[in-house]
Amino acid sequence: MRTDAREWDEVFRKEGRFFAEPFQRFPELVRAFQEHRCSKLLDLGCGSGRHVVHLAKEGFQVQGTDISPTGLRMTQAWLVEEGLTAGVMLADMREPLPFCDGAFEGLLSTQVIHHAPIAAIRGTIREIWRILVSGGLAFVTVSADEAHKEDSREIEPGTFVPLSGPEAGLPHHMFSEAELRTEFQDFYPLETSLRAEGKVLAILAQKP
Repeated sequence: MRTDAREWDEVFRKEGRFFAEPFQRFPELVRAFQEHRCSKLLDLGCGSGRHVVHLAKEGFQVQGTDISPTGLRMTQAWLVEEGLTAGVMLADMREPLPFCDGAFEGLLSTQVIHHAPIAAIRGTIREIWRILVSGGLAFVTVSADEAHKEDSREIEPGTFVPLSGPEAGLPHHMFSEAELRTEFQDFYPLETSLRAEGKVLAILAQKP
């Protein structure tokens, strides 16, 4: 099972800058952060930097973290190209995050935290709680329970490892909406939604 930085580096070297544009409903998230006065944000698992760059363009104070040095170099290069400033830091979401309690007012993590067995995901969610201020917002997307099941093997209930494609060997925990709400039960859920033709689940939640 592939889970370390070298394997993600390989993905970024082969695929390059995955996306140039943010996810489709990004303006809605920008408005939510603005309405809740979330100015200091973390992009957890920023990859090659699309959301770090676009959040910085919107005037937020942004910190991006990722397990891949290659992804972080791409993020930093993109920021330089755009004449923007944001922080980038090497960090493994499966370990305690290198930030103090309540360090951020908002958090974004798209298609990242599900890349682990459920025990590790629960640890990540606890860290998301810890580093957010009271009233802070977390927007998280994960793979839905119908995605990635074909051509894969199940390594624990609900966690599959694709046998082919760019993420072959990388674990994917498949969430139902009920399970996602349960795992974020310490937060107040503002919205959950099924996206990308049923392949992606999103939750917008607030720390009480």
